[in-house]
Amino acid sequence: MNGQEVYWSGESALHRLDPRLKAGALALVSLLLTLTRWQGLVLTSVALLVLVLSSHVPLKIFRGMLLVLLWLGLFYGFAAGWAWPEYGHFWQGHWSKSGLLQALMMIWRITLIFALTRLFAAVTLPLEQGLGIVFFFAPLTRFSQKATEFALLITLTLRFIPLILEEAALIWKARMIKGNWPSSRLKRSWELLQLIVPLILLSLRRAEELGETMLARGYGSGSYRTILVHERTGMDRWGGMILGVWGLLLLVWH
Repeated sequence: MNGQEVYWSGESALHRLDPRLKAGALALVSLLLTLTRWQGLVLTSVALLVLVLSSHVPLKIFRGMLLVLLWLGLFYGFAAGWAWPEYGHFWQGHWSKSGLLQALMMIWRITLIFALTRLFAAVTLPLEQGLGIVFFFAPLTRFSQKATEFALLITLTLRFIPLILEEAALIWKARMIKGNWPSSRLKRSWELLQLIVPLILLSLRRAEELGETMLARGYGSGSYRTILVHERTGMDRWGGMILGVWGLLLLVWH
């Protein structure tokens, strides 16, 4: 796998954990990170580093986050760090130490949530991501058929995003083989727009084939079938206990 892939193949313990546990852990820790103080952020930072090292995923998978975090840092830095009188002009303000500290804490929380989400995608197959998320929507299927359709939509979306990216890469390579790539930006933009049409056609054809296959196997609107990825193991139980201690400490430091 190259650095642009969402999933990074591996055989680490984090790769083998039950996707339901990983999806639930991501949701729980992300929620608690919005409430905990700096002690919880330090604990989560250390835990994230341990998870990255133990999963053997390269640090370059987080490279795409840097630009987004830079812009968020600038935004929160000005929004929270710059203070000015109530009836004064903006340029008459000054930098606030407490405001800058608040912005730093906010960026720290967002960085941890983004990094945990990226790590989750790197160690969990797209189909297993969908199944892990759908597991928590299963109880809602007793109350509404929309819950089953939403769960199916999540599963299919996460499953086919990598395939769409792969098809887009193949279309791009086919266009580059033809040569004669225009030099002006306007013409290059037009060439890129033309590549969207075959990508849409391929996606529609794949969706039609998928729909016919699902109908042939008896799937319909409002129906739901529980799919277990694998039985829980001792490693999953240990992971659940570690997650419980982690969440409890984040609550204690609230």
